[in-house]
Amino acid sequence: MALAPSPPVSPAAFERQRREDLTATVAVTRERAERARSRSREVRSECNSTRGHSRAEVEGLGEAVDVSRALRTLPRQLQSGGVTSTVDLDVWVLHVRYARTGHATVRAQLVEEYRGYASALARRLHREGEPLEDLVQVALEALLLALHRFEPERSLPFPAFATPTIVGSLKRHYRDLGWAVRVPRRIHEIAAPAREVADRLTLELGRSPTVAEVATELGVEEDTLLEAQEATHARSVSSLDAPAGEDGTRMDLLGAVDPGMGRAENRVALAQALGELTERDRELLDLYFFEELTQTEIAGRYGVSQMQVSRWLTAAIRRLRSRMPAD
Repeated sequence: MALAPSPPVSPAAFERQRREDLTATVAVTRERAERARSRSREVRSECNSTRGHSRAEVEGLGEAVDVSRALRTLPRQLQSGGVTSTVDLDVWVLHVRYARTGHATVRAQLVEEYRGYASALARRLHREGEPLEDLVQVALEALLLALHRFEPERSLPFPAFATPTIVGSLKRHYRDLGWAVRVPRRIHEIAAPAREVADRLTLELGRSPTVAEVATELGVEEDTLLEAQEATHARSVSSLDAPAGEDGTRMDLLGAVDPGMGRAENRVALAQALGELTERDRELLDLYFFEELTQTEIAGRYGVSQMQVSRWLTAAIRRLRSRMPAD
């Protein structure tokens, strides 16, 4: 039996059916993509949670290892009651952890722990004329350097390790930047020992030691010691406008009449006065006062008597004095 032919489909109906099929396909595809994204988020969340738990477990294990190492390396000393430690265990654990991880947060905790100690060293070495804030900054920089170099495995208390580093940095600061005027290195090397020797000899002798005694103790020449002592005044400067006395300033305390100024003025006046003399007068004065010839020797040069030379010199000196300014 033959099948009846399908009714013909109009182009409009075909296009409509094609669009409906395409819309259904897009909807199914979007639904599948959304389910895939949702599953991806679930997997990512599970991975993050697993990673977080793993990290926490690793950190917990690391902290346990730090405590174990801290207990093993904690500095101890023998006292009458047995073996004890003067180092705080929590602080020592921070040292061990920083040596292992180098974390900035752990370093910040250690800096806060020892900030007062470093500042105390800066105050102990503070000298007049040097800003204390600058010294504290130098001490803290040296503290960071000491923390970076410290090895807890050596079981050495940190202050015993850090003190030479901090004090050395402070002394280098004074040596390189603590002088208002730069002086030779040998002066730096003598100045500090000279003060220490002078203080010690003062206690031993019951009086201030002499320059010779300090120089002998140091094994240097007296001139070298005096040069170093004079150079110590270059450590600091002060303003000329700084107050001095009740109504004056430091400017009022400085300066004095220079006797050399008067001599300089006299030399200028003498040169001008000599220029106004005759050539013979200038030659006579030169032979008598500079070449130090006697009147008899000068008379022999001119072919005259010694008495004549005496009269010439007297007249020349009189004319010279008349041209010089009166005092």
